[in-house]
Amino acid sequence: MVTPAELTSSIAAAAGSVLETMFFAEVEPCPAVGDEQRREMIAVRIAFDGGLRGEFRIGFEPHLARALAAAFLGVDDNEIAEEEVHQVICETANMICGAALSRIESDEHMRLETPALADAESCREGFVQACFTTPEGNLCTGVRLE
Repeated sequence: MVTPAELTSSIAAAAGSVLETMFFAEVEPCPAVGDEQRREMIAVRIAFDGGLRGEFRIGFEPHLARALAAAFLGVDDNEIAEEEVHQVICETANMICGAALSRIESDEHMRLETPALADAESCREGFVQACFTTPEGNLCTGVRLE
């Protein structure tokens, strides 16, 4: 059985690795964000199964989502369409989720569903949560195992 501490540690390591490597973003853990800030986030949901079964969610403050997309695509943030921002954060969620799960269940085959935009506020009940800050804004993650 995976403990909440193991989930949090795996998510933190995966988020740090992915964001630093792919986006050149410095990431630090931070306290949970407030309800108003969470409502404004752009969120992504990924269901997964295999050695573990559950759901991963991640929410990005809009400014951070746009800055990450610009860094990933190598353009100025004012040159990016909203659809491109959504595509990049969905792929970011996929990379962080996959990296976190592989740290927990490295010997198991995991299947991730296609990432989809979601409601940031629904990541509460039953989710192990971890929030992070970057110079461009905050992101919050949550994992729920079945």
